[in-house]
Amino acid sequence: MPYLDEIHKFLSQTPLITAVGPVVFIISAISAIYYLRLSRLLKVQFSLQQAASLELQKLSAAVEHSPASIVITDNKGVIEYVNLAFCRLTGYSCEEALGQHTRILKAEGQPDEYYKAVWDTISSGNEWSGEFFNRRKDGTCFWEFASISPIKDEQDVITHYVAVKENITERKQMLAFLDKMAHTDKLTELPNRNLFFDRLEFVIAVSCRDTLRFALLYIDLDGFKLINDTYGHDAGDQVLQEAARRFKLCVRESDTVARMGGDEFTIILNNLKQINSAATVAKKIMKEFMLPFTLSGGIECRLGVSIGISYYPDDSIVSEHLLNAADTAMYAVKKSGKNGYCNAHDIHRDRLSRDRENLPAHDYF
Repeated sequence: MPYLDEIHKFLSQTPLITAVGPVVFIISAISAIYYLRLSRLLKVQFSLQQAASLELQKLSAAVEHSPASIVITDNKGVIEYVNLAFCRLTGYSCEEALGQHTRILKAEGQPDEYYKAVWDTISSGNEWSGEFFNRRKDGTCFWEFASISPIKDEQDVITHYVAVKENITERKQMLAFLDKMAHTDKLTELPNRNLFFDRLEFVIAVSCRDTLRFALLYIDLDGFKLINDTYGHDAGDQVLQEAARRFKLCVRESDTVARMGGDEFTIILNNLKQINSAATVAKKIMKEFMLPFTLSGGIECRLGVSIGISYYPDDSIVSEHLLNAADTAMYAVKKSGKNGYCNAHDIHRDRLSRDRENLPAHDYF
């Protein structure tokens, strides 16, 4: 400011009291000093504002171009700001998103109680982090990990919420794939041995809690080895895949069909209303296996099934014992000619009967 610089120079070279009068020059001097100081303050403030403006521009650019999806809403959840990552991920333009409630992203799959818990947390002034299953503008769905923080004014009143979100869809898909690989039989796509035991323990816990009965079927394919040796492993694989399909036809969606390995399978029949329901399923399976298996090249072959059945809680309340009981019953079928079913408690009863027959008469009492 050259004008103020001139005043400053003038004051430094001019006495404060002259013939014109001391008061005028004293006032002039004070005014000049005031404006000089004001000028300096304005210069400093302008410099600070310029620096703050540059920092604000940097921050704004960083938020706008962040790879994370960033959303700012008012205290009711109405969107006031979205960045480019949000638009790319959701398919909504900035203009389409502004003024909308965040529920435009809500997809089926997460209960209302989940969202209520989120809202209760952030509206009470706390931060929340977790996963959302959301929906794009075109209806397709995706997974996000979100961190939501409340923004408060000087009176500690919440005015806005800011959410920083990461697309974790691919990560979730990879985890689901790895979990499936760890718990699914690759050939038949049935639950494998590991998942079978997890399911069995779960069913035992539920049945114990609710006083329910369930049955465990242990199944071996009769004649599979001959087919595998005669026509090769590819033919054997076809038979196993078709066998798995037929097993699933005979049970409910809530039941479990698993491959234990080789040509051995297990079935968990949940919540049996009648004790003879397991025998009914066994007969359905035997009927399905009366139909021939058609291999590549039109070759037809036939198999039978040996089925052992154990019951919870009749035969045991322990998973390993239930499996052993069903396995023993299955081998009893094989010994008696194959292609049939046997209840574990029948074997136990027969053993007791034989033991009693071998005892002297007085040992009964």
